[in-house]
Amino acid sequence: MALPWVRLDSHIGSHDKILNLLADPSPKRWQASFSYVCALGWSGDQGTDGKVPAVALGFVHGNTTTARLLVKYGLWKEALTGWEIVNYAERQELTVITAAKREGRRIAAEKANCNRWHGKDCWRGEVCGREK
Repeated sequence: MALPWVRLDSHIGSHDKILNLLADPSPKRWQASFSYVCALGWSGDQGTDGKVPAVALGFVHGNTTTARLLVKYGLWKEALTGWEIVNYAERQELTVITAAKREGRRIAAEKANCNRWHGKDCWRGEVCGREK
């Protein structure tokens, strides 16, 4: 379930991990830092909860060199099929939460429509009384 947005700390430019990454002598340091931000967005859009499979590196404008830099500076960690964005679950809404919120809004809308068209006594449990 895709997120419509992801959170990005307003102090990202002065975060110690980013500063250390940008101080690295590698010519790929700028690409790696952009790849980190793109990976946040890509993961939110794809509902991967911070997991970045190796096949997705191109979608986050990265490559194995940039991935190694992100691991080196603690922004990513290696995983079985690729990488994981460090602290993603603490800073972003997880897919299961997004799905639960959407389901709650869907049920609330159905209940409101049932009440509007059939009266307040029609709604039973989580379904319209006329659907039985």
